[in-house]
Amino acid sequence: MHEWGTMKELSSNSEPVFDKTLSKSTLDIPNMYDTIQVQLNSPRLKRLHNESTVRNWRSSLACFAATLKKYSTDDLRVDGVFDFFLNDIETCLKQSTLAVSTLDNYTQVLHGNLLVFAKVDERIRKEVKQGIRNIRKKQKKTMPKAQAIEDDMIVHWLKNLDRYCEDPKTAPNLFKLARKTSKMAYQETMILSHMLLMRGYVWLTLSSGARTGEILSLPIENVNGKDMTRNIYKMKVIGQEVTTTLPPFIQDRIRPMIAYIKEHEPDALLLFAEEENKKGKGTIDPRLLQELVKGSMIASGMPPTTPGGYHRLHDMRKVWARWIDENGGSLESISAFLGHSSTQVTYNSYFHADHKSKLAKKGQQTGLKHLQSLLAPPEDISDSLAVLRAILEAGGSIYEDCSFSLRHDIERTESARPPSWSKMVPAPMREDTTEIVQPLDRAGNTIKSDAIVVVPAPRLELGTP
Repeated sequence: MHEWGTMKELSSNSEPVFDKTLSKSTLDIPNMYDTIQVQLNSPRLKRLHNESTVRNWRSSLACFAATLKKYSTDDLRVDGVFDFFLNDIETCLKQSTLAVSTLDNYTQVLHGNLLVFAKVDERIRKEVKQGIRNIRKKQKKTMPKAQAIEDDMIVHWLKNLDRYCEDPKTAPNLFKLARKTSKMAYQETMILSHMLLMRGYVWLTLSSGARTGEILSLPIENVNGKDMTRNIYKMKVIGQEVTTTLPPFIQDRIRPMIAYIKEHEPDALLLFAEEENKKGKGTIDPRLLQELVKGSMIASGMPPTTPGGYHRLHDMRKVWARWIDENGGSLESISAFLGHSSTQVTYNSYFHADHKSKLAKKGQQTGLKHLQSLLAPPEDISDSLAVLRAILEAGGSIYEDCSFSLRHDIERTESARPPSWSKMVPAPMREDTTEIVQPLDRAGNTIKSDAIVVVPAPRLELGTP
């Protein structure tokens, strides 16, 4: 009895084996914003993607942060909640002051990358994509055109770079012009090393039509007295070497920079920087170099090179496309020079809007001219026939000296003319007669001098002397 009582007492005092509250979770379901943040901070993602790409994703996340914090992944499976989600996206797009091109980029990142990180189903991502597309159509926003970069602007800019290198004190604070919060915004005067590096960077990029990243990581040894050799890795695993000849007027602007680097940066292996975010064994912080170029463009009065309001040296490649096209180059030659995989990429991305407008206007004028010729009344050729009749009645030829043409007053080509042309060509003698045969015309018919009567000419056998 004592043992049973003890067991009963222990049983009554023991806690239940199963917790009845487990079915009622008190944990909050993470929203999509938090889930995406975890993915963006993962070492795996940083290892697999460029820092600039990840930075673009973070900017897109910041743009839609308020909306993504309100919903979880499962919420988008509910029709009513999905509608609220799209309404919040629409409100965000309406209130944004960002450029149209920037918003287009961020919306593509949203449904193409961020919702993938949030583990949203593919079907729902496609629906979000279509919903955003409908929102953008309804807003009917137009892409503002960036002002074309005219040649006189480029010349003024390049002359300012020469002036800054001759006397750095004449240059304003280019860092501050580019970005007010720059770490060099406090600097009162520019220094010679920065001016030489900036000018060399601009001239090497502009003269070769290269991408800025290809020039940024250029080894010093790849620039000799007359040539520059760069490696192209765009969308490629194995690079391709491209050599560009530098004319004397460019060599004169590069040589002072090379001399300065060899004297003051003897351990440097690269002309500028290792990559867009790392100086490495180069000579200058890539962000500072970018600010210098942007500041010099602004100081020269150059407008933004993109519809989004940015100043980019990379957009000088569009100037190259215009230069080649305006001087008789083909679309294929432009594409080959810029290193594009197809001519479609060249036309869509590297022909400026003004350049396309000029081509469209030229095409329209050609078409309208043809349409006008179709609607014009038939040409009255009675006068031309009268002249032709007079020539024939006088025994003349309509072919001699190209004296007459019914439709076109165009001189015949050399290939269309006989080597030597005589109005009267003597015919050969027949074996069975001593009579002199009348001369032949161009068709091989005998012409009688007393009347315009055409008789067949005798045919000669092959081998007849």
